Amino acid sequence: MSSEPILSGSQLTEKIDILRKEVLTYEPGKLSTCADRVGFPENLYIGLFGRTGCGKTSLINSLKFAAHGKLRRSQWQQAAGQEKAGGHTMFRKLADITKKIFVIDNRGLDDPNTEKAIEEIAAQLDGKRGYSECIEWQRASDDLKDEDLDLSDLDFNLGHPIGCAAFVFSARHDLDSNTNGLAEVIDFLHGHQGRYPVAIITHVDTADKNHVEDLKTVLRVFGVSNIFEVANLTTENLVLEEPYQHSLLSLLEQCMAEGDSTLISKHHQRKEQQRKKEIENRREEKRRKQEEERIAEACRQMAEKERIERENQMRRELEDQRRAIEREREWAERQERERWEEERDRRHQEAINRVEAEKQAEIRRIMEANNNDEGGCKII
Repeated sequence: MSSEPILSGSQLTEKIDILRKEVLTYEPGKLSTCADRVGFPENLYIGLFGRTGCGKTSLINSLKFAAHGKLRRSQWQQAAGQEKAGGHTMFRKLADITKKIFVIDNRGLDDPNTEKAIEEIAAQLDGKRGYSECIEWQRASDDLKDEDLDLSDLDFNLGHPIGCAAFVFSARHDLDSNTNGLAEVIDFLHGHQGRYPVAIITHVDTADKNHVEDLKTVLRVFGVSNIFEVANLTTENLVLEEPYQHSLLSLLEQCMAEGDSTLISKHHQRKEQQRKKEIENRREEKRRKQEEERIAEACRQMAEKERIERENQMRRELEDQRRAIEREREWAERQERERWEEERDRRHQEAINRVEAEKQAEIRRIMEANNNDEGGCKII
């Protein structure tokens, strides 16, 4: 709990009354001054994370006491058939503090610095883990007893986004077991939620004060500044002293502020993601158009190349046809010329033969004439 001036009895009672009224009348986003229109949920869900046996169940009853000023055990809303498994599988539970504030008991988280634990925490923070789903990260808590409830209106397959993450530590646990692997988880929560988690140290009324201070020092080194020291209701102690009521109400007040701030932070994260997505979409659209233009240009060049190849092919084919026609024409002319020459030679030969025949005929006629001539002239 942050250092505050010590209040006198009447001042403390008045402060408790003021805080209690704020807690009981709280609605998510009611006091928000964010300029953007943030979609606040109907209820605030506070997620409790911590080792088995750190006192989360008693803490919830103590929160209920502080909120209402009397002992009113939180009603557990859990899936039918859920039982303590005694092994590594368990279920989450949902408890009401007020009509608008609920606490989610995420059961024992004994080894937070594991990949599986980080994934599980992220799923729970985002409301992606229903209450009927088993969680496989550690043993079930031994300090929780179930009560029979009317569960007809509760859908256990659905979870709720956690507005405020709170880590619970027992002042009776040793320092190493309280903080082992915690730094990485706190860094993850800060990045995921946009806020550092709230820290709650239970059993401070029965623990060594130096041990509590050492734990607070380590938590501050990890970046946690909102640290609350509380005492829990027990079967022996059914009433909380006013300083612890004040601490618990201050815790709820801080969770209310953290819940609104987380939602606003996530709203801005979504807007930033949307902005980046729009930028990426524009870049992708530009890349897509450039790719389409590149493909279109490649297709155009390919089509132009094919057109040129077709034209060249057509020119080659036309040239081949022209040459073939030219060869046929030359061959026809040559054939015609040869026929004409043959005809000319034939006619010339016929003329020669005819002249020769006429000469022979004339010779025979002369010879016959000479033979018939009485002078008997012999022609040699």
